[in-house]
Amino acid sequence: MSASTQGSSPTGKVVVLDTGAILAGVPLATPLKCYTTVEVVEEVKDSESRAVLERAVEAGRVEVVEPSSSYVRVAESLARRAGTLGHLSSTDLKVIALAVELKDKGLEVVIASDDYKVQRTALEASIEVLRVRYRGLREIGSKR
Repeated sequence: MSASTQGSSPTGKVVVLDTGAILAGVPLATPLKCYTTVEVVEEVKDSESRAVLERAVEAGRVEVVEPSSSYVRVAESLARRAGTLGHLSSTDLKVIALAVELKDKGLEVVIASDDYKVQRTALEASIEVLRVRYRGLREIGSKR
C-alpha cells in the first residue's frame, strides 16, 4: 500500500482512522469513506487486520494520505492547547493533522479513536470523535 494524493476534491462526511479503529474493524463497519496515514498502516501488524485494511484500500473505501507538514504543526499546536502534546505519538499527531487538513478542505470529519488524548485533541479542533470500543470524553462529559 502506498500513500496516495487526492486527485479530486472529496465531499461529505469522512472518517479518519487511527490504528485502534482499524484493528476494531471500523473500515468494514462504516459506509463512510475512510482515510488514514502511512504511519497507521505501518502499525497494523496482525495478518487479519492487515488483510482487511488492504482489501479496503483496494476497494477505495480507505485512502492512505500523508498530511502536509504545515498541518502536523497545526496538530502540535492543538495538542499543546489541549495539554496532550507530550502524550501523543507522532502517528497520533499525523492522524489529527490529516483530520484537520480534510476539515479545512470542506469535509465533515470524524476521528475514529479510543485514545483519550487523541479524542481530547480532536475536540480542541472541533472535530467529532467516534469511539470504537470504550466510553469517550463526550460520554463522560468533559472536554478537558
